Amino acid sequence: MYSIITPDNHLILLIIITGAAAFGIYSEHKKWFGKVSGILVTMISMSVLSMSGVVPVASDPDVKVAVYSIVFDFFIPIAIPLMLFGSNLGKIVRESGKLLLAYIIGAIGIVLGCFLAFHFIDLGEGSGNTAGVIAATLIGGSVNFVTTAEILNFSTNPLFTATLAIDNFAANLYVLLLFLVPSVGFLSFFFSKTKNNSDSQNLVADKMEKQNEITLERFAVSLFVAVLIAGTGTAVSPFFQKIFHTELNLSILIITIFSIVAANLFPKSLKKLEYTAFSIGLWMMYMFLAVIGAATNLGDILNIGLPVLAFYLIIMIFHFVFLLALARLFKLDVYEVIVSSAANIMGPSVAAPMAASLGQKKLITPGILTGILGYIIGTFIGVSIALFLS
Repeated sequence: MYSIITPDNHLILLIIITGAAAFGIYSEHKKWFGKVSGILVTMISMSVLSMSGVVPVASDPDVKVAVYSIVFDFFIPIAIPLMLFGSNLGKIVRESGKLLLAYIIGAIGIVLGCFLAFHFIDLGEGSGNTAGVIAATLIGGSVNFVTTAEILNFSTNPLFTATLAIDNFAANLYVLLLFLVPSVGFLSFFFSKTKNNSDSQNLVADKMEKQNEITLERFAVSLFVAVLIAGTGTAVSPFFQKIFHTELNLSILIITIFSIVAANLFPKSLKKLEYTAFSIGLWMMYMFLAVIGAATNLGDILNIGLPVLAFYLIIMIFHFVFLLALARLFKLDVYEVIVSSAANIMGPSVAAPMAASLGQKKLITPGILTGILGYIIGTFIGVSIALFLS
């Protein structure tokens, strides 16, 4: 397919991709499009450019685009370790309190809801893989969506871009509805009474900001460690593929495991790099999704996206009802329920600001920690569901 910017215009394409990523991140920060995710803004921007013939279509098998290939081949393996530097399992268990319990209940609800949706909604060929990817992202986040898709070779599935677009739309809608839960009177029956707590965490905010300052040293070391983990994982993955006699792309899964092991063996060292590493990893994820956006056909989303949306809605509704039903049994208050649910559906980047905006600063750190737990377990659960259903 002809494009105004040809595949060999490497620097021009790189400018456009980095520009789309920056536009998405900046627009979300400035709230230009309200609650719309910056990821969705980035993807739609690139999709419009590819569909209008400005840039090459990333999904065209007859066109090789070197810039797209670099992003596809290197950015995700490096981004995963960067985003998992804070995956300290011991800290998550120690400091998350009841929010961890609420999160686990919510995750179980997502798994059960996924099986329920699979029973009612036919997503066509490879529907088991689609279900696994959806479960992974709802338990963890976008990093789990991409990671699970790569492991299951789902990124070449026609439903990939539609599912990714629906994922952002459905999750944003769900979080908006969560904000309404405290004001719905009859739901108070299901929740334990909210206790008054001091906001002592305010006192450490400035200190934490200084500790998390991005420096050139932290940038360089974070990138080196991530590349080391990614390179090692990629090098040993063929060995494990032979052992397990599988054609699945195990390199991403092994990189994830190595990242979690490193984070728990060297928690103090990697903690200092966590903020810097996560920022770099998130930017790389935006770059990857910008290229995915270039492969997106919005017409396909409208044509084949409705069953995927129905699949998401069944899971989300069951997840919330399941969490609601068990809230009173386990004496969870309304804020523990909705912050944990936000950590399930959208991850720590949404759970933390939601807790802050609701005046529940005591839940900010647990919200982040449980969200990170989702990054850790989401991929494994998603792959397991896909293998079970396929």
